[in-house]
This record gives sequence, structure tokens and C-alpha cells, in this order.
Amino acid sequence: MSTAAASAVRRTTGMLLRHKLLIGTVIVLGTGIAGLVALRMTPLYTAQTLIMVEHRKNQVMNYQEVVSGLSTELGALQSEVAILKSPAFAEKVVDKLGLMNDPEFNAALRPEQTNWFYYLNPKNLVPDSWWNSARGDRPEIALSPEEKTANERTSVVNSFIENLAVRPQGRSYVIAVDFDSEDPRKASLIANTIGEMYLVDQLDEKFKAAKRATAWLEERITELRREAKTTGEAAEKYRAESGLTNANGETTLIAQQLAELNTSYVLARTKRQEAEAKLREVSTLAQSPRGVSAIGDVLGSPLIQALRQQEVELQRKIADAANKYGARHPTLTALQSELRDLQGQIKADVGRIVQNLSNEVELERGREAALKTNLDQLQAQRNQQQESNVTLRTLERDAETSQTMYEAMLTRFQEIAGQTEIQQPDARIVSEAAIPLNPSQPNKKMIVLLALVASATLGVLLAMLREQSERGFRSPHQFETATGVRSLGIVPAIGRRRRGTSPAAYAIDKPMSAFAEAMQNLRTTLLLANPDGHQRVILFSSSVPGEGKSSIAAAFARICANAGQKTIILDCDMRRKGLHPMLGLENRHGLYEVLSGECAPNEVIQTDPRTGLHFIASGRGSALPQDMLGSSRMHQLISRLALEYDRVILDSPPVLAVSEGKLLAALADQTVFIVHWGKTKRETAMAGLKEIVEAGGEVVGVLFSQVDIRRHAQYEFPDSGRYHGYRRYYAN
Repeated sequence: MSTAAASAVRRTTGMLLRHKLLIGTVIVLGTGIAGLVALRMTPLYTAQTLIMVEHRKNQVMNYQEVVSGLSTELGALQSEVAILKSPAFAEKVVDKLGLMNDPEFNAALRPEQTNWFYYLNPKNLVPDSWWNSARGDRPEIALSPEEKTANERTSVVNSFIENLAVRPQGRSYVIAVDFDSEDPRKASLIANTIGEMYLVDQLDEKFKAAKRATAWLEERITELRREAKTTGEAAEKYRAESGLTNANGETTLIAQQLAELNTSYVLARTKRQEAEAKLREVSTLAQSPRGVSAIGDVLGSPLIQALRQQEVELQRKIADAANKYGARHPTLTALQSELRDLQGQIKADVGRIVQNLSNEVELERGREAALKTNLDQLQAQRNQQQESNVTLRTLERDAETSQTMYEAMLTRFQEIAGQTEIQQPDARIVSEAAIPLNPSQPNKKMIVLLALVASATLGVLLAMLREQSERGFRSPHQFETATGVRSLGIVPAIGRRRRGTSPAAYAIDKPMSAFAEAMQNLRTTLLLANPDGHQRVILFSSSVPGEGKSSIAAAFARICANAGQKTIILDCDMRRKGLHPMLGLENRHGLYEVLSGECAPNEVIQTDPRTGLHFIASGRGSALPQDMLGSSRMHQLISRLALEYDRVILDSPPVLAVSEGKLLAALADQTVFIVHWGKTKRETAMAGLKEIVEAGGEVVGVLFSQVDIRRHAQYEFPDSGRYHGYRRYYAN
């Protein structure tokens, strides 16, 4: 184990030991109360019935049931569990067994409990109306007898359900039904009745479902019969009105006619386009000077070609005559006249050809238009026939569907009529509930064990909370870490048997005690801090009253005087004047009278008969102590005493309570700051220390008073275990 882990274990162990009384008290109380409760609890007996959901069925007739069998999936099993735990099902069992008259379930029939355990419950000591008012409930409304009976019935059903436990067993098809009762026979009876009622309830539901289905099917069959008749008549009527005796054959004929007509139309359109093209070409050639010669080639006309050859021949002859006879020769003139006549004839023939082509184009256009009209009419006839066929087929399908549904419903009705008499439940009881021999509740050992664990946990948590809530310093090491002020040690608390003894007397009576050793240790520490002996004035101060400052100052002064040092102690607390009883001396005249000039210092000094310690009491006056302690006479007195004594000890009032403590801190050579171990709040102690430092006091260190050395030894601090670990060296 590492050092850190070992340290953590020690700290935890120490914390538990420090608060062992608290932890032990919580454990004893918690376990004891749990034991009493367990002893007073009424024993309950648990009876169990096992119900298996059937995943196999005896199929007597081969058709689907009205209510399908139960699924064996987890969700379906959980649904059956919910049914078994439902108030409606519980109410059936309550009525069958007459549990309304059973005091175990009907609280109104139970006698009032007046034993001592009844009064341990605080709720039973206060009227219900008070509890209702505290919760803000509305005042009870007066109920009619019927409403009271209904509320009582609901209460019995709820009590029944509270004693019922239903759950699937693992991944099987079995449902376990557990019932708790004060009577073992009653537990067995109720568990078995639940199983039987569950099977009967299943059969009842199936009979009811079959009856509802039969009634619905009868109505539906009547409607479908009427609907089938109506749709059939509508289809026949439409067929007659539309004249569709053989729709498919007529449709095929029209389609064939459309195809043939469309082919003719395409051919006519092609011819028309060819004629128009030829007409345009001939018309174009006829307009050009040389086009006439090409018309014959285009049209392939023998007449035009022959006339064209004659024209060429005449033109050759005219050329020869012109060369041979001259321009005015009669032969030439005759040839030219013949050429003109020939060209006129050619032109007239071309005009006739163009006119014939134009007539041909018009003829083709008319033929095409006629075919297009016939094609459109036939297409419209076909479309109308198709629409009629679609409507007819729709009506025929409706009629067929209605007839099919009617026949299916009629068949289903016949199946259900035969099924009603052979219904069987979807579950069976595989194990009936036997009479339990031993109670199942309460488990007293487990209750006590859990209470022990819970109370121990609570005790530890309270101890941790108490530990965290401690706001005081538990060690000088903590104070030194927080403030930087050195530690002067710890002062053990005086035992209980010595509580009536003054610490100053105890230090002398028990010189070998841990308390006296703490004073000796303080004396040694202060001697080492002042080796030359110049710092003789020592102030004992604290933050608040009750920290043991005066007791420690008196005990320390006696230890110093008993050791041979010339020591004087002054009670500077003029308000409380509490030092003289600790030394067994008087307070007739003292510091107040010296500072007011009424007495000389030598007149008020008293001597401790046991140790020779000199003592100046606070005096009988108390007016304006801060002015007295801050006066020049006080300074002169302290200076004079420092010259005459080895130790001048000042017992100061608490610095946070009154202002005199700060004045005295400025006069002292050394200040011992007292902190009550574990009690003085950290903020308070640090505030008191700050007041002294700001007043100019020289704090030599902090001393912890009234330390419980047993508890201190249980902490993990560097000085833990001091005195307690070496207690054999001390005679307390």
C-alpha cells in the first residue's frame, strides 16, 4: 500500500474513532427500531399459480378464429399480465370470493388497534382532519350511501391488487401469479381462483366477440346482397343502352378499318405533295426564257420534245439563210415567221400542261380531305366505343366485387356459426397453488441486516458531516499553516474527576501530570525564545472569553515561581476579575488602585503561600479600564516590575470583546495567544490574532488549551498523539 493510501486509511479510521459514539448510537437506534418493526409485522403467506399461454392449438375446424390466439411474444405476455392486474379483473375475483366482507381487505371491518406499537406511529396520534389540512386537502364532502359503498369497493380492489404479483417467468410462455395473505389457505384459494377466472374470462370474451361478429356479419351480408343485385342490374342496363353485345369484336373491326383508312390517307397525302412539287417546278421553268426547253425533260412529254427539235432545226436554217441570202431575203423572212408560229404553239402546249397539273393537284387535295374526314369520324367512333367499354367493364367489376364480397361474408358467417360451440381458452393452468407452509414476509433477518447497513451508513455520513462542520482548529499545525504563527504546544484538558480543581492548583498538586508538563514545555520554549532574558513581560491573550487564558496564565506563573524564578502575575481584566480565586487570594486592592494613585505597588502585591508567586489583583474599581491600562502609570508600572522580576505575566481580557487587550499587547515583550482546541471558530481566532498584531503586539506563538488528548491522538497531524502516546510517563 502506498504512503498516500495508508495515510488516507489512517485518517478515515481516526475519523470513525472520533465519532464512534455517534455512529454507535445511530446503529443501535436504527437496528433496534427495525427489529421492533420486524417483530410486530404481520406474517404473510404467498401462494403461486402458474398459467401457460398456449402456443399450440387443437385445430378442430380449418378456418380463422374470430378472436385470434394469444401471441407468445414478450409484448403479448405483458398485455396478459396487465389484464390479470387490472382493477376490472380484480373486481370479478373480489365479487366471486366475497372479499368485501373480509377484514383483511376491507379496512372498515378491522377493529381499532390500541396496543403500544400502534402509538409509535405519529400519524395515529393526530386526527385525519389535521393531516388533511396540513397537506392542503379539501374538506371531506358528505357522500351518499351509494358513493360510500363505491369508495369502499374501490379500496378493497386496491388492497387486493397490492397483494397480487404477476410476472412472466423468464423467456418461457408461463405467467406466475403470486398472492399474499395473512391466511395460507386464503392465499391458496385466491391464487387458484385467479387462474380459473382468467380462463373463464378468456372464454367469455371469445363468446362475446363471436356474438358481436355474427350480428355484424348478418347486417353486412344483407347490405352486400342488396349491393350485388344493384351493381349487376346497372351493368346489364348500361350494356343494353350502349348496344355493346360483343365489345371486343367490334373494337377489333374498327381498329382494322382505321388502319386501312390511315394507309390510304398517307398515300393520298404523298400523291398530293408530289403533284404540288411538280406544279411548282413547271411553273418556275415556264417563267424562265430557257425553261421551256427543260419542261419537256421534266414532264417527259414527246410533243414538247418534238416541237423543241423543230425549233432547233428552224433556228439552224435561219442562221444558214442569213449567212447565205442576207437579212432581207424572203426565204429568211419565211423561216422567221415559221419559227414564231412554232414557239407560240410550244407556249400554248406548256400552258395546257400547267393547267392539267393544277387540276391534278386540286383533285389530290380533295381526295386527301375526304380521307381525313372519314378517318376523324372513325376515330371519334372508336373513342366513344372505348369509353363505353371502360364504363361497362367498371360496372361489371363492381358487380363482380360485390358478389365476391357477399359470398366471402356468407362463408365467414357460416364458419363463425360453427365456431361458437367449440371455443377453447388460449391458456391453461400448469400448476395450481398449494397451501404455503412458511410465511414469505417479512424477512426479519434481512430487515435487521439492511437496517444495520443503512444505520451504519447513516452514522458514517453524520460523522463525516460533523467532521466537515467543525470550524475550530484541531491542531497547532493547522493554525501555523493558516497564519504562519509558530506553535507553542497544546495544553491537555484536566480529567472529569478533577473538574472542581483549579488548573493553577492542579499544576502544583500533580507536577508529573500531562498538564504540568505542558506548562513546563511552555516555560522552556519561552526561555529558548529569549536566551538573553531581556523579554520578561509576557501577555496571555485570546480572542473571546472561555478559552482558558486566565487558568493557563495562573498555572504558568506558579510553575515559573516554583522553579525559582521571581515571578509576578497581574490580573488586567478589570471587568471580570477572575484570577484571584484561582490562586486562592483576595481582591481587596489591586491594579485599579495603583493606576488611580490610591495605593503604591508594594501595598497591593500579594504572595502565593505555596509557590512564592507575587500577585496583583485587578482591584475593586472598574471605571474606564481602557484609560487606566493605557495610561503612563501603567507603562511605568510595567517597566518597574520588569526590572524587579524575572517574569512579569499579564492576564489580558479577550481582544475581540474589549479594547484593553490591544493596549496590553503593545506593553508586553511577548504575547502567548490562547485558542480553545476545536471550539473557537477559525475566523474568530484569526481575527483576534490580527487585532493583536495590528496593535503592535509581539506574538511569540499560539497555545491550544483544553485539548482532549485521546481525540487529538486520532487525527493525522504532526503533533497528534502527543501526551496520549506517552501517557505512561505522566501521573494524571
